[in-house]
Amino acid sequence: MRRLLLLGCLLWLASAWGAEQVTVRIEGLDERLERNVRALLTIARMESTADSHRILIAHERAPEEIRKALEPFGYYRPKIDAALTREGPGWVAVYRIDPGTPIKLSEVDVRLMGEGLDLPELTALVARFPLKQGDVLDHTRYEKGKDAFSEVAAEFGFFDARFTREEILVHLADYRAEIHLHFDTGKRYRFGEVSFSETPLKPGLLHRFLKFRPGEPFRAASLIRLQKNLLDSSFFSSADVVPQPEKAVEREVPISVTLAMQPRNRFQAGAGYGTDTGPRLILGYRNRYLNRHGHSFYANLRLSLIRTELDALYAIPLKHPEKDQLGFAAQIGTEDTLAGTAEVARIGIRHSTDRWGLREFLSLDLQRERFNVGAGPQTATLLIPGLGYTWLESDDVLNPDRGARVDLIGNGAWEDLLSDVSFFMLRLNAKGIYSLGERNRLIARAQLGYIATSEFDDLPLTQRFYAGGDKSVRGYRLNEISARNADGDRIGGRYLTVASIEYERTLFGPWGVAAFYDVGRAANDFDEPFSHGVGLGGRWRSPIGPVRLDFAVPLSRSEDSFQVHLILGPDL
Repeated sequence: MRRLLLLGCLLWLASAWGAEQVTVRIEGLDERLERNVRALLTIARMESTADSHRILIAHERAPEEIRKALEPFGYYRPKIDAALTREGPGWVAVYRIDPGTPIKLSEVDVRLMGEGLDLPELTALVARFPLKQGDVLDHTRYEKGKDAFSEVAAEFGFFDARFTREEILVHLADYRAEIHLHFDTGKRYRFGEVSFSETPLKPGLLHRFLKFRPGEPFRAASLIRLQKNLLDSSFFSSADVVPQPEKAVEREVPISVTLAMQPRNRFQAGAGYGTDTGPRLILGYRNRYLNRHGHSFYANLRLSLIRTELDALYAIPLKHPEKDQLGFAAQIGTEDTLAGTAEVARIGIRHSTDRWGLREFLSLDLQRERFNVGAGPQTATLLIPGLGYTWLESDDVLNPDRGARVDLIGNGAWEDLLSDVSFFMLRLNAKGIYSLGERNRLIARAQLGYIATSEFDDLPLTQRFYAGGDKSVRGYRLNEISARNADGDRIGGRYLTVASIEYERTLFGPWGVAAFYDVGRAANDFDEPFSHGVGLGGRWRSPIGPVRLDFAVPLSRSEDSFQVHLILGPDL
């Protein structure tokens, strides 16, 4: 065995020692033509060979291969000067090529037949065919135009469509070409019955995801939309939507939908730290489908030294379960910040849907709050209707390189409608992320708010505007930036203005640094000063979302000389 291995190695070494290098030079062609010629030349693919006879054969075949490589671009009369010489221990093949004049089309005969004559998307392909009479014959453009007919026909359910004539005629005698392309669409198929794989959910709920009915003309885009709607819901981890034209009966195509469920229960935990809040803990529980009707339940507990909050939501999918949801909410919480103290209990109803390309939120909350903002303990009961819209666009959910989010929220209460105070509040939050090359991001943020009321002193603490904290002006404690009364108490403001600009640089892997500048105020008069802050931060793009560690200092009067914030959560 060892002798055989040794003999094999000696033969391989002898072959490699005798191998001759082949260099190929192509002259006279632009980059596109040369690339295609080189790809088809047998001799150009020979890096080295020990058989000189193979090199000679490949050289003899080269002119014909060059002609074949030029024909797809309309060059049918090239002039080729081929030479093969020895240079040192190898070979040099030189091909000087004059491609000549490209052949042009004397006739382009593109026809459409069948039921597809009534479909604008198909008839438009005839007018938009990429080659016209007088154009240079280009096989790539021909194939692209030809494939478009088959693709659009399949999209609209013409599964029997075929070309009855598809040919390119080249007349070298008078150097012209013709295209004849006749496409018969046949008859259009319709949607058949839709079958879903077995799931814990009622079939009736699954069928509410459908936006088409059996008997309607087939459209592949409707199936793509169905798949998207299924995946956009919280129920499914995968959704395969497959038409089965081979099983069609009387041209009705059955649709098979195979679904895989998300885990029913999800637990989550998060932690953070802030100089103003101390350690922070978030615990969450989610049941994605409590029953066969697709009802779900959410609960979140947020704990810190200055704020405790427990909220829950029972959600019911409506007519369009991928976007319409009715929810019943409850919340209790306490707050003890520089602005004062508050104890809040709230119950409410929510409705969310998509409208005008935005996410729409309707709410009605009954809130009771005991609070102290410096004037002594007060209690207020409010019935608060609310309306909000969100626009979100992002290239990545967890770690976007570019994206934007805008939230517009309005709510209020009236004394004549189960409320102790009348007010109207409008808030606008906006954030944009802009990529500046592969390693740099620019993040801009703004918050604007306005409260209309004649009873500001009776307004609960949670319904007033304050600034400061990790989501506001980071060099200041939570609720530190505020209008003050004659006694120096932070009473909040009617007007909120916050802006931030941040530059982030990735250093290596998922690690990076950031520098930022924040400015803001919560005021009752427009001449009140702004508070400014700057800082540096570390960034980690973790598998579960970005982690941010910020060190910020105030540039205006402040309770502390610096703030530290550790935050885990998505950028938008």
